[in-house]
Formats: sequence, C-alpha cells, structure tokens
Amino acid sequence: MDNVDELIEIIKRDNDVKTTYFSGGLLNDVGEMCTRYGYGSVRLFLVGRKKDEQQTKVLLKILGLIEERKIPKEIGTLVFKKLNAIKSFKEGR
Repeated sequence: MDNVDELIEIIKRDNDVKTTYFSGGLLNDVGEMCTRYGYGSVRLFLVGRKKDEQQTKVLLKILGLIEERKIPKEIGTLVFKKLNAIKSFKEGR
C-alpha cells in the first residue's frame, strides 16, 4: 500500500471526517490555494477561521496527515477537492 492509498483509508475511517459536512466551495478554495501556494498557505488560510469551524478543524487534521506522509501538493490538492467523494467511496462499486 502506498502513501496515498494509506492516506485515503485513514481519511475514510476517521470519525471526524465521517461526521463533518464539507462545503464544496470551501474544498475547492482549499484545493486551489494548495495548487498555487502550497501547504503552508493552506494552513494560514484555515487557521483562525471562525466560519465553518468544524470543517476547518478537520481540514487542518487532514493537512497534517498529508504532510506527515510527504504527499506531493498536486495529490494533496486532489485529496482536498475530492474529500466528499473519498468519504463516500466504497470499494467494488
């Protein structure tokens, strides 16, 4: 299992991820920021954000998982943009 597969499995099993509604607009904004400026800018964008506080908390958690595994920012962008799909993805369907 490579780092991306492992990351996806961790995300799918995480209770915070499962129970949090993620706005498509916020995920797109985070993905775009990641593409253009990298992970540090994503963290800066999310830290202290009062609106969408639960989403922000979980996205920062996911950012930490991505950075721990040294996932390239192009793949990190996909993870953020496709987070709702990852949450609901079932193998074999």
